[in-house]
Amino acid sequence: MDIDGPKNISTDATSTTKQVSASISTSPTWGQIMDIDDPKNISIDATSTPKQVPTSTSTSKKQQPVDCSQREKSRIQPIFSSTSRLRKCCPLGENLDIYRENQSDSMCDNGILNFEPPIISAVLFDNCIEDLEINMVLPYDIGNPCNFSLQYASEEGDVFFILQDGSLLILDNESYTVEQNYCLDVDKSGHLFAFTCITQVEEHIAFAKVVTVAVLMLISMPALLLVSYLHISLRLLRNLHGLSLSLMSLCLASGYFVHSVVHIYGIPSMGFIGYVIQFCILSYFFWYLCICCNVLLNIWYKLPCCIQLSKTWTMVNFGCYCFVSFTGPSVLVFLTVQKGLPGMPSYFLQGLSESIRESQRYFIPPVSTILFISFLVNIISFFGFQRIDGYLRAEKEDNVNSSRTAMFDQQKYEEVKKDAKCISLLGIIMIISWLLEMVTFYSSSDSIYLFLCDMVNGLQGVWVLLIFLVVRRRRTIILRWWYDRGSHTIHAVDTELQVVNKNTNPT
Repeated sequence: MDIDGPKNISTDATSTTKQVSASISTSPTWGQIMDIDDPKNISIDATSTPKQVPTSTSTSKKQQPVDCSQREKSRIQPIFSSTSRLRKCCPLGENLDIYRENQSDSMCDNGILNFEPPIISAVLFDNCIEDLEINMVLPYDIGNPCNFSLQYASEEGDVFFILQDGSLLILDNESYTVEQNYCLDVDKSGHLFAFTCITQVEEHIAFAKVVTVAVLMLISMPALLLVSYLHISLRLLRNLHGLSLSLMSLCLASGYFVHSVVHIYGIPSMGFIGYVIQFCILSYFFWYLCICCNVLLNIWYKLPCCIQLSKTWTMVNFGCYCFVSFTGPSVLVFLTVQKGLPGMPSYFLQGLSESIRESQRYFIPPVSTILFISFLVNIISFFGFQRIDGYLRAEKEDNVNSSRTAMFDQQKYEEVKKDAKCISLLGIIMIISWLLEMVTFYSSSDSIYLFLCDMVNGLQGVWVLLIFLVVRRRRTIILRWWYDRGSHTIHAVDTELQVVNKNTNPT
């Protein structure tokens, strides 16, 4: 081997005479190993402190090879690829806050220390490591893949590096080990910790189950696209509520389509694809909140005050809903990217470890909050309907303020009431589906009931179709459109809205 070539790190425990190129009084650390300029062999004695001995000793040359090339090369070598990742325990910008010995009891907290683990490109031999001295930079995977783990700490003399394929190289006093399932991070004092798996987190959902739920999502997709298309195309459905419902359905259809394709074909979900799915699913829930708020605005402000928005103001109102429904998910996705967390939602996942549960911090809590706020909005809207019904009954009985009664838009009131019923029913289904999703995520069992919960969640598009289209009035509008714009005969029993007296419903 060329004397100026790569450095060789040897960990032979059988040699009685050790070659070192620097005086080392303690266990070697990263800086001590990499600061050695001469291409000598570094050995670590398992029983005594390393000593500096003459390099010209003939006995030493006989007992130990000159370089790693004279040793047998390991059959499994680290190879860099596009999927090579360095596993970081905590999200970006956070450090370990260890208060117990086991990693499963460790927590992550905001930190300011830079995470710069030693990354080397090396060739592995029998009890010898040849450093190729190539600077390597690897992207991060966030989270601990272990149920239970062993802990290594730099402050206790453990020496570890990251190889070019993202695996963890651990040096001890006798040899070295390479771990594929691990995570690495620093604590607030700056000490580097490595955790290797005793038992690894495994997905309890079989591939056949994943494909089944993914197919159900694909079945939901055409149903959602039909709802979106009809509410955009039909003039009688193309109002503020219809446009919002159309985009809500389109967002869920997009998220389900990409999500199912990723799982059916085994496409890596880390990075951009995961963030796209997260954005689409979050937008669906934000749009639902906007639709609930639209009912609340109608029943507490527009209808009681007899306000009719112009087309311009209607579009302004719709623009505000778009801003909220797209800005909210964008902020959450930005925070996810900033922390280095995977964007993939919790579907098909089980939070078997703290790090997996931590990866959903910008999906599960926001969705839970949105559904809770939507539920409160629907409750307030319900009292708004009770309030208007009371006013209408009192005015009819007393025959007072007939001019105000004549200005009240009874037909729009009935439309808003029907929309509110559909939204409330969808809200109940969404809350039930979300509770089932949380059960599957936080449960550690492998029960068939968890699979049924995922199936219910995958059919949300079918529920949207049944609720918003398969009702009498909308079915009639669709049939009229289908049979050449009004040639279909509509009977009185087909319509859910009754004919309103002209005195109470001016056109």
